[in-house]
Amino acid sequence: MAIRIREVNGINILDIDGKIDINSSDIIETVGWLTSTGKVNLIFNLENVDLVDYSGLSILAIAYKNVINHKGKLKFLHVGLPVIELFKVVKLDGVFEVYADEESAINSFSEEELEKLRLRRKFKRLDIHLSVKYKIMGDQKKPKIFDGGVLNISAAGIYIYSPYTFPINSLLELEFSLPSAPSILEAHGRVVWLADKEIQPHSYPGMGVAFTHLTAEKEKAIIDFIDKNITHRAEPL
Repeated sequence: MAIRIREVNGINILDIDGKIDINSSDIIETVGWLTSTGKVNLIFNLENVDLVDYSGLSILAIAYKNVINHKGKLKFLHVGLPVIELFKVVKLDGVFEVYADEESAINSFSEEELEKLRLRRKFKRLDIHLSVKYKIMGDQKKPKIFDGGVLNISAAGIYIYSPYTFPINSLLELEFSLPSAPSILEAHGRVVWLADKEIQPHSYPGMGVAFTHLTAEKEKAIIDFIDKNITHRAEPL
């Protein structure tokens, strides 16, 4: 077995030739050296691998765990059908990421970073005081509408300060306005938290509501509003 290392766009690709079996401990040693030097995003190119047996699979699993422990990513490229089937037998097909071409494998690392950035923006939270109207979703002909205050907001949900709360998992219809926004924002949400009087005396009574089925347009409006007001707080809202 032979290993050649090359770097593309900051990703280290290990081109492996031959058989991956009990005699392939060089893989573990190579990965150990790479991770110790801070190179933790790796691709195993198995295009020229003739065979992977169960001992070899254990070696791949050890290498994978080493990379994960260093907060990196290990992905697989050009994996033959017999090896794919072996992954399935031992239930590793849902753990190992396999790609058919090198460009997709390399791009997947940057795509993950973009997704992490999107999620960070989505869960960025702004403390604020807004008014909200809400009602329980259901078949009532004239459901009662309640008034409350929003204490904080993110693109993932809002915290409603009000004596009128509902059990966890209750579905609500919400209406509130963002300052300077041209129209009322309507959304659906699910109750995911009820305030505890002892540990949250300043926000009791109230409930945390996670948005459900929020459109991309509405999510963007909330995120842009939060970004603007987190970085520009010269004047009160």
